[in-house]
Amino acid sequence: MNKKIYVHLEDSETAIFHAASRIYASYLLTVKTTERTDHGALMQQAIEAAVKMANMTDDMVISDLERR
Repeated sequence: MNKKIYVHLEDSETAIFHAASRIYASYLLTVKTTERTDHGALMQQAIEAAVKMANMTDDMVISDLERR
């Protein structure tokens, strides 16, 4: 039996994870994958894209709490 691991993500990490998982899924649909595909590299690329999008959003948008 595999050992279970505990993972706890903060809200912002969860939001980035969700975006990254959707980006990764789109890569899998659009990139011709083979048994030699480096899925770790694709995942990292997806996470980096999600983080960049989150930072750009933070730079461009004022949240409700920041307006106060």
